[in-house]
Amino acid sequence: MFKIEMLPAGPGDALVVEYGTHDHHRLLIDAGPVSAWEDVRNRLAARRDVKYELFVITHVDEDHVGGALSLLDDPDLRHKVSQVWFNGFVHCRSGGSILGPVHGEELTERIVDGGLGWNTGFARSPTPGIGGPIVVPTRGELPVVDLPGGARLVLLGPTGAKLKKMADVWEERVVRAGLVPGAGTEGHSGGMTPRPKQVPPLPEVIDTEWLETQAAKQQRDSSAANASSIAFVLEFEDKRLLLTGDATADVLTSGLQRYGEQIGELRPRIDLVKLPHHGSGANLSRALVRSIAATRYLVSADGMIHGHPDDSTFARIILDSPAAPTVYCNYATTRTQPWAARADEVGATFVLPKSGKTGLSVTV
Repeated sequence: MFKIEMLPAGPGDALVVEYGTHDHHRLLIDAGPVSAWEDVRNRLAARRDVKYELFVITHVDEDHVGGALSLLDDPDLRHKVSQVWFNGFVHCRSGGSILGPVHGEELTERIVDGGLGWNTGFARSPTPGIGGPIVVPTRGELPVVDLPGGARLVLLGPTGAKLKKMADVWEERVVRAGLVPGAGTEGHSGGMTPRPKQVPPLPEVIDTEWLETQAAKQQRDSSAANASSIAFVLEFEDKRLLLTGDATADVLTSGLQRYGEQIGELRPRIDLVKLPHHGSGANLSRALVRSIAATRYLVSADGMIHGHPDDSTFARIILDSPAAPTVYCNYATTRTQPWAARADEVGATFVLPKSGKTGLSVTV
């Protein structure tokens, strides 16, 4: 059994994944932006005596890493984490041979100074005491990591080419900020300012023609940071979670096809999917939805800044899932509430927090 809690991380991600039958084990995946840190911190602090087997920081964008800096600065929380997965500059630079990279340097400082295990167990260490890049090879089997309590993690991304591209962006932006790439820095840069984004209303009638039009929109995420996201399938007993960060559709589709070959399933069953990039249509292609047998999806987004999730994402899920989908959202927003109100019309189920609440827990 898995229990996944989407913390109220504003426009970002902060997820607690718990598994186990008798002894329970936990992973923390990202910690949201600075702007949502108070809400995230309150939820984490309420979990007294809880420790995390692993803290996965998927990539350097502020809506994932801003809260991680605050967490590692917090004397009441940082001891709850002993192992961190995060591809710093030294990993991005070796993997293939904006504000985010500056936050990455700040995070590097915290991990090193805090004496935390960093990418422990991954080969090709770039420097003594630090594990190698978390990266998927171009050939052969996908990397598999055994976790405490009998869980298994199968890495889907990033690829070496995506890390190398991120290294180029990282170096340019960090040098522009007057820093040395990979050296770390003590600061804590500001984050994004949440601002509402107007979203168009749904049409009076949502029919197949309108859904097909939405699903056919040409959308592509060109962000080097998002493409460098750590993405994986987490397995425990007979359950599988797909945890995507902000990974791009091409990386995920390729990784999932290889995963299916590895486990002998043409369209691998996934029991719960965390939609990439907060439900952005630029990260969820129809080919990606069709590459897996999934009907349950998570959306972590408050609709601020980018207006996620996109209508095109919901259209693709509705049209291409193998059965009627269920979508779990950690905020009731001007985007998610209208879809929930039209759920019967589109043959889907939308689960939103109760009135006045934020965050959501799902068990599979």
